[in-house]
Amino acid sequence: MNVDISTNGIGENIIYDLPDLNDFDGVISMLATMGNDEAQLKVQSVLEPLKGKPHVSIDVPQDGAVTILFDDQISVEEITEHLINEHGVRRVAFISGPLNSVVAQARLEACKKALANHGLTIDNRLIFDGEWTRVGGRRAAEQMLASGGELPDAVICANDDMALSVIEYFDEQGIKVPRDVAVTGFDALREAVMRGLTTICRPIDRSAKKAIDVLCRWIDGEKPEQDTMTLSTIPVYGTTCGCSQNLDRMSEKLRVLGTERWNMETIMTRVSMFSGAMASVGDEQEARERIREFKESWNIDQLYLCVDPSVCRDGELTQEGSAFPDQMLLLFGGRQGRQYPTCLFPTMDLVPALQEMRKKPLCLVFNPLYYRNRNFGYVAMNLGNATGSALYSVLMLLNGALMSLYLQTNIKRSAATIEKMAIQDVMTGMQNRRGYMKQAPEVMEKAREEGRIFMILSADMDRMKEINDEYGHLTGDEAIGRMGRAVRVVETRGITPVHVSGDEFLAYGIVNSTEEAGEIAALVRNEVDRLNREEPWICDLSVSLGVYAAVPGAEDNMDGFMTRADREMYAEKNRKKLARY
Repeated sequence: MNVDISTNGIGENIIYDLPDLNDFDGVISMLATMGNDEAQLKVQSVLEPLKGKPHVSIDVPQDGAVTILFDDQISVEEITEHLINEHGVRRVAFISGPLNSVVAQARLEACKKALANHGLTIDNRLIFDGEWTRVGGRRAAEQMLASGGELPDAVICANDDMALSVIEYFDEQGIKVPRDVAVTGFDALREAVMRGLTTICRPIDRSAKKAIDVLCRWIDGEKPEQDTMTLSTIPVYGTTCGCSQNLDRMSEKLRVLGTERWNMETIMTRVSMFSGAMASVGDEQEARERIREFKESWNIDQLYLCVDPSVCRDGELTQEGSAFPDQMLLLFGGRQGRQYPTCLFPTMDLVPALQEMRKKPLCLVFNPLYYRNRNFGYVAMNLGNATGSALYSVLMLLNGALMSLYLQTNIKRSAATIEKMAIQDVMTGMQNRRGYMKQAPEVMEKAREEGRIFMILSADMDRMKEINDEYGHLTGDEAIGRMGRAVRVVETRGITPVHVSGDEFLAYGIVNSTEEAGEIAALVRNEVDRLNREEPWICDLSVSLGVYAAVPGAEDNMDGFMTRADREMYAEKNRKKLARY
């Protein structure tokens, strides 16, 4: 099983928290492809516990790993010799990767060595840090021209991205390549070769096959005798150093360009088709349907969209910027025409299909899906022979779908919270008058339709004015809270309690008999007595209750039921007053 964990930026490094490499039989790592120091450090920390297990590292030596290296120096020396011997170059500028990079330094030293063989040196003022990026390469070219010195005969770049940005900047400034200055790169990217850049090809395919062969043998018990294996690189001469264009190669380039343009137009058409639909999904079911259509349209062989359940379901939200939760939701899973059911699964399983197909070869690319500090989850997929542009487009659309789903879920959560706040009494935690006015009629209507008994219980605290006058209104509020605790005992019987206002309470719901309604009223009286007895306070509480319960008729309404319940409650209150007098 090959699992490629990919990243494109600092914000995506959370993907490395996903796999537990202790569960892996072996690993192939390519640290040189990390786009920044933070990503490299993150991957190194993840690989640290792996020592002792089969590990093949491509291009960057790692403790305990078999390392496959590329002999960059020979090809850099050869291209430098070519510039000197074939094109008369004498003054050279070098655009490096980060100056603390071992790979970048090795390429720079190879260039210096070839120059020294001809009695030439490189001016330190013509050595620039291009950061391995196009932005960095352009910045280096700007610095080169801003210095005001003589234009070098050639600019040797440590990778193709920097070389291409140098050529583009020079062209903007009216400097023609190779007429005014030669430019070379490294990596033999498809775009670079298509544009005629003189570059160096690393046999990546060969290194990958070699790494897999070494790893499989090692897992089977055949540990390699060599700790290091070296593969040679190959110069590819194009027009940017001054060499003439091969007509056969030009025809092939035009054919490939036409194919790539068609592919790009296809990608853009699909992006246009799905951008609106994917960025406006409203719920989990719609998201699954849109992603299914999306997968089929793009002919994606396998796609597993694994999301944090809190993105689209009720529950506690995962903290922003945190790693993945213990369980992920397979929002969509599809493989070769089969669609997997939506399910929760342990995050350590990565995707359910891996557990199902442990004995079969399976190649998936894992990419994080997030927006700023909000980690949505990740997607594992196999795009076949699709290009990086297709991968970027797929991720962009999936991110749009999850962003929409996350926003819609948050809107619903916020609306539910606001609704709860609007119908919930702050002092007692029970339903308030607004909630009662909204929900009680619905319960009464249900009782009417089903021919069942609807009950209203009216409750009024006794001697509330005396408590306020003797102890103060803050104590009166505390008394209301205690009474609220007593009234809430009706919830154990499926009845909804309400704090109407001040010392007034009520409860409503459907019961099986009028006797049950009486039992519920007795339950409240008993709870008040229990509080007075078991949780003594500055004074005992007392409550007057009235109950009305009946099957609602066609003409009955809430006010009528409430009036009858109040009548019973006031009758009890009056009896208590007469008894005191």
